[in-house]
Amino acid sequence: MPNLSDPRVSVVIPAYNAAAFIEETLDTVAAQTYRDLEIVVVDDGSTDETEKIVNAYLERSKQPGRCIRQANKKIAGARNTGVAAARGELIALLDHDDAWFPNRLERGLEAFDAPPEVDLVCSDEKVTEKGRFLRVHRNGPLAENMYERLLFGGNALSPSAVIVRKSKIEEVGGFRENPEFNTVEDYDLWMRLSKVSRFRFIPEVLGEYHFEERGASRRIVYHHENLERLLLDHFRSHYGDHPTLPQRLRMRRRLAWGYRSALGLLMTYREDPAAQRLFVGKMLAAFPFDPKNAAKALLWAIGSASAK
Repeated sequence: MPNLSDPRVSVVIPAYNAAAFIEETLDTVAAQTYRDLEIVVVDDGSTDETEKIVNAYLERSKQPGRCIRQANKKIAGARNTGVAAARGELIALLDHDDAWFPNRLERGLEAFDAPPEVDLVCSDEKVTEKGRFLRVHRNGPLAENMYERLLFGGNALSPSAVIVRKSKIEEVGGFRENPEFNTVEDYDLWMRLSKVSRFRFIPEVLGEYHFEERGASRRIVYHHENLERLLLDHFRSHYGDHPTLPQRLRMRRRLAWGYRSALGLLMTYREDPAAQRLFVGKMLAAFPFDPKNAAKALLWAIGSASAK
């Protein structure tokens, strides 16, 4: 039973070297129209003054909350620390460089309390880069079999747009801290949550995701290699060691889509020809029958020839 003095919502913010912008993020929490909350910032081994700035902000603003300092455990470990320390029934995730609109929690809680009962609510986000609007990111949609929708249809949620019951995160064991799942740890959690939780999507933009291009080529390769590992892990748990032919084809098509995505991003940045060649090979080896894969390979070949 929750303590009656506990807030209903714990805002969990993992932070690493966030001194330059963490106050802006905290400002968007302080501006919330919904007030039954606490702030839990986890300073994940920062080498700047993140902890000092957060503590000074909380003291100055009189916002209920605290900053927990720990050795660097990456974002999954930081989120798990925050969830474990949270006193609220509900966890609202917020990354250290993202922002919320003032009605984000109010609208999220209205959706949470609307029948039928759900365990997770996710809204849409505006995507910006250095203050420039890029697009609106639409999360969802809901599906009858949400696990398969996520596994074969791709990630459909964003951490800073999610409010979820703490008990459900605990039920599935939290974010997996495996190094090989870094950058896809949220996608993994949504898939595991979808097996034990009821989801609801709000078709409303309630926050802002800040996109950063720096080191794009290296991050694209790293992310998609970890995505491949995560998908293979879920395929094994979903289909076992001896999938049928239709199941194998479905898995290969999903993997090829991931390789095609990586190739497309690398081509956009016009970087790392060796990585582009690697993902072309993986894409065609995994599922050569998809016309989209053939078309992407042709575009890559033309671009590579013209670059010589």
